[in-house]
This record gives sequence, structure tokens and C-alpha cells, in this order.
Amino acid sequence: METGLYFEDYTPDWSFASASLEVTGEMIGRFVELCKFTSPTFTDRHYADRHYAGRMAPGIFILSLAEGLVLDAGLTRRRGIFLMELQPRFLRPVHAGDSISNAVTLKSKRLTSKPDRGVVVTSHEVRNQAGELAVSYLSTRMIRTRDFAEAQ
Repeated sequence: METGLYFEDYTPDWSFASASLEVTGEMIGRFVELCKFTSPTFTDRHYADRHYAGRMAPGIFILSLAEGLVLDAGLTRRRGIFLMELQPRFLRPVHAGDSISNAVTLKSKRLTSKPDRGVVVTSHEVRNQAGELAVSYLSTRMIRTRDFAEAQ
């Protein structure tokens, strides 16, 4: 999508289904190292194999990937002003080798006091390749209306 959705494009029946993305052990390792997630749950593969069903991804990493699927699709490109809030619920672990996808629906929207912007709340369901719900969350974004005039 070259440009994202305006506030007015979010209708009551609007929805979006992302592409799927495989979560690899290498991706988990890079995130864990970068963000200093030093718990054996994420750094010790033998520990994870013994106590869990294998190498797990931190929930916040899965949330970031899910948001990346939305951004990569271009839903907010040149229309999103800023992300105001995320309200995640982490329901099921995602392991190395799992694939995730993000299904998005409109929860609510309202105009602000400025006519060139509104607030859009969307509901997200992040599912694994088996269709199991791993993360659900609400995102609140400020989005441009069609009244927005871009600087030339």
C-alpha cells in the first residue's frame, strides 16, 4: 500500500489480515541480545527445551513483529501521526519456527478538536500457524483526516 488509510477509511466493517511471518531462532536471539533479555528462558536453549516446548520468543518481541506486519503493509503510511497506546494480552507462547499473522478490526474512532485528525482504536488478534490466539491487543493511533493538507 503506497499510502495508508485516512481516518474516514476506517468504517465499522473494516478489517485487515496481514501476511504471515515465520519467527526464527535467529530473530529471537538477535532481539534477546539487543534488548538484554538475559533470563535463561530466552538465552539457554537446553533450559527452554527442558522446561518449555522449546525456544520461546519474548511476548514483547511478538507484539513488535505484529505491529511490524501492520506497518509493513502500509496501513498508516503517510497517514499515521503517532501511536498513542498499546494494550496487549499475552495468551500463548510463540516458539522458534512458529509463524504469526495479525488480524485487525476497527474497535472505535473519534474526531479530535482539530479537524485534520482523529483517534482510531483497532483490535488485533495475533495467531500462530495453527490458528491459536497468541497475543491480543488494542492499539490507539492518531490518524490524519482527509482535511489534512500536506506541506508542498
